[in-house]
Amino acid sequence: MKVIISFLSLFLVFENGYCAYSDNIARTKLLPMAAAAYYNNKSIDACVTNSFKSAKILGKYKSGFLFNTHTAISVVSNDDKAIIVAFGGDSTFTDVVLVDPKEYYGNKTTFIGGGQVSSYIYNNWKSLWDAGIQDDLLSAKNTYAGYQLWVTGHNIGGAFASITSAYVLKLGFYTSSQVSLYTFGQPRVGDNAFATAHDQLLGGSSYRVTHRQDPIPHVPKETDDGYYHHENEIFYNNDMTVGDGYAECDADESSSCSDGNLVDLSLDDHRHYFNVEVAQFGAAGCQS
Repeated sequence: MKVIISFLSLFLVFENGYCAYSDNIARTKLLPMAAAAYYNNKSIDACVTNSFKSAKILGKYKSGFLFNTHTAISVVSNDDKAIIVAFGGDSTFTDVVLVDPKEYYGNKTTFIGGGQVSSYIYNNWKSLWDAGIQDDLLSAKNTYAGYQLWVTGHNIGGAFASITSAYVLKLGFYTSSQVSLYTFGQPRVGDNAFATAHDQLLGGSSYRVTHRQDPIPHVPKETDDGYYHHENEIFYNNDMTVGDGYAECDADESSSCSDGNLVDLSLDDHRHYFNVEVAQFGAAGCQS
C-alpha cells in the first residue's frame, strides 16, 4: 500500500501507462460535470460552456419516477480529447441511507466483471445505461476515435460511475489505459471480490475523492454484508481550496485516508467539494 501526500496536481500525468490523479481535472472539469448531471435542464448547457473551451453535450438521460429518479449526461471535450459520462446524485439516497442502509444494500447482484454489487445500485444504473448512455457512448467512440473516456459522479452517482467504468472495460469497449474514473463522495458499491475485480480492470486510473468527515463514503459499514471499497482514495482533510494538499492511498481501504477518522458525521462535507455545494453549483450553471 502506497500513501502519497501532494500539494497540487495541475496536469494530467501518466504513471506506468495510467493517468495519475489531477486536482485540476477533478476540480475544474469533472466535479462540474458531476454537478451538472444532477439536473436534466438548461443548466447542463451552462455548465458545459463554463467548464470547457470546446465541448458539446452528447446526451441527457433520466430514469425512474417520483422519489427514485436518476440522471446522467454525456459530453465530448475536444480540447481534452475526452468523452465524459457523468452521473448525478440523489438527496433522498443521502437522507435514507444513513438511517436505513438495508433499503439500498439489503440485496446483491452478481456483476459481470466479478463479485457482487448492491442490487439497488446496479438496477438503477442499468436503467440509465439502457436509457441511451450505451448507444451514445458507442457512437461517440467511433466518431472520436482515440479519445479517452472519463467517468464521474457525486453521491450515488459515484457508484453508478464506478460500475460504468468496470463494465465498459469488461466488455472490451475500451482498454484500461483509456479510462479514468473520478468519483466524489462515493458510497461502497460491492463486496471484496468486486473491489478486487474493479482494481484489476481499472489498473491505476480509478480515484475516489473524499472530503474530510463526509459520511457517505462509509456506507454501508465494512462489517455490513461484506461491502468493500475499490482503489484508490484521494482524501482532502481540509476545505479543498485551491492549493490544499491531499493524501493518496493506493489501497481499497486505508486508515491513512478517511477510514482513519474516528467519526464521519458531516453532511456539509458531503454536499461540498472543492468549495462549492455540488447540487446547487450545477443548478447555477457551474458558476460560483
